[in-house]
Amino acid sequence: MTTVEPGMTRSQVKRLFGNPDQSITDRDYMSLYTSTAGRGFGFWGRRGPSEAWLYVGTPRAGWATWVYFSRGCVEKVTAAPLSTDPPEGPSEGTD
Repeated sequence: MTTVEPGMTRSQVKRLFGNPDQSITDRDYMSLYTSTAGRGFGFWGRRGPSEAWLYVGTPRAGWATWVYFSRGCVEKVTAAPLSTDPPEGPSEGTD
């Protein structure tokens, strides 16, 4: 097993890639947009059925991989190059 594939568990992904650089659960994501976030409700602390892990520098330098989980198993994996382009702004000195 050398790549992350749908159906793999969190443990299997950690054995291949290690701990993620960042992760977010569906509840963490939704808490950014709901008024009940941060009010001490017990269910916010539990792991939700969906979660996404980010690995920077995977599969190689300059790339990032997102691993999406649903009910504890990999649902989807996406990898893309990280953008190193500077933000676009108004051009200077052009008339």
